[in-house]
Amino acid sequence: MKKNLLRYSCIVLTLILSLSSIANEGLNTDLAILKINKEVKALNNEILSLKDEIEILRENQRLNSEKITELLQMIELNRSSNGNTAQTSSTNQNTKPAKLFSDGKNAFVLGNYEKSIELFLEYLNSSPSASSKTDTMLWLGRAYFYSESFLESKNAYLEYQSMGQNHPKFPDSLYELSRVLLELSEKDDAKILLNKMINDHPNHLLTSKASALLQSL
Repeated sequence: MKKNLLRYSCIVLTLILSLSSIANEGLNTDLAILKINKEVKALNNEILSLKDEIEILRENQRLNSEKITELLQMIELNRSSNGNTAQTSSTNQNTKPAKLFSDGKNAFVLGNYEKSIELFLEYLNSSPSASSKTDTMLWLGRAYFYSESFLESKNAYLEYQSMGQNHPKFPDSLYELSRVLLELSEKDDAKILLNKMINDHPNHLLTSKASALLQSL
């Protein structure tokens, strides 16, 4: 980038010197115009090249930003669930079923989504309490989403929302489910959820992302 800027500056300087030469030495007008046109063409090519490089840099920056955001969100999800589980789950953490749930979250954070789905489903089969089932359905929806099983993710989120109206992560599920619906080409339903997220939870951490997503549709 710096090299191209230097070349751009050199071309501009050449144009200035050319104009000065015309004025001071009385060169043939036609030849001078041809020379200037050649320099202008070269300058335009340099500008286009710089624009392409800038676009590539911006795209790389956007992709890197999205990756960082997703990683931070996963960390935040894990921390939040650790705090909420103590309040919403009455299961003894030393029991085998509780370990299935804990192992499922750990597998999710490590990116092993298929394993996390397996553990969450096994935990649900252990007949957990209502509050523990609510927690699990939310994490199951997330795990299905990241494993690109979008229909299963949608069903898990809908079941979670039917049980978790007062759950601390209910606002998060509105945004998360809207992303699932977009993957299923259900844009209108996704817009409804995003509007609900924005209107009902204007100060939520994910509301700005919900607004940006809605504007892009």
